[in-house]
Amino acid sequence: MQVARPRIVRETRRPIEEKEPPEHSALSPHDWLSGDSVALYAEVAESGKPFDVYLSATAEKKIRLQAEKEAPRRLEVMGFLLGEVREWKGHKYAVVRDIVTTELKSSSSKVRFDPEGFPKLFSNLDDSGFDYVLVGWYHSHPGHTCFLSRTDLETQRRMFDQPYHTAIVIDPINRDMKAFRLSGNGYDEAAFAIFEGGANGRPKKPRTRKLKIKSVGQ
Repeated sequence: MQVARPRIVRETRRPIEEKEPPEHSALSPHDWLSGDSVALYAEVAESGKPFDVYLSATAEKKIRLQAEKEAPRRLEVMGFLLGEVREWKGHKYAVVRDIVTTELKSSSSKVRFDPEGFPKLFSNLDDSGFDYVLVGWYHSHPGHTCFLSRTDLETQRRMFDQPYHTAIVIDPINRDMKAFRLSGNGYDEAAFAIFEGGANGRPKKPRTRKLKIKSVGQ
């Protein structure tokens, strides 16, 4: 997927917050996990360590419904993942609270934002309702299984090269969903879990602000 890089006019760095992740009892695996992904989920859950990514049920539903809507026409979808980056006992993890997207130009094998949809995209970012970090992106592979193509990998390296940046890939036809992160010259599957409500069961307070793209300190 080729994603046009938005022009960043201002950037604010902030420290990574030390915060306990959602309790394992409040988590669940995605219904579409393959055998290997189920094993990865179980391994992390049994270890007691944080998952790489915590995906809110709200964000998951939006991604899935968007992908399923275009599945009959075999059209790919995409968007950004909004959330926070945190650390707990030396382990960094990302919390995906919501997603944002806009009009797309897509086919069965590629997708990009429609340039005419950028005003709507930035408006949706500004209306997200919480103080977010772009923690990654998502896109669909209708009927092609979940992986990062060479173009996907180039997009990840160009736009989402931080350790916490995640690429979620969903196949609404084969009912599969995976998360990936960069690793060396390639990528690895990232362990993710679904959670309800706020990251610790408490919703974030809404805020009103002008659009700012944020990053976190390393």
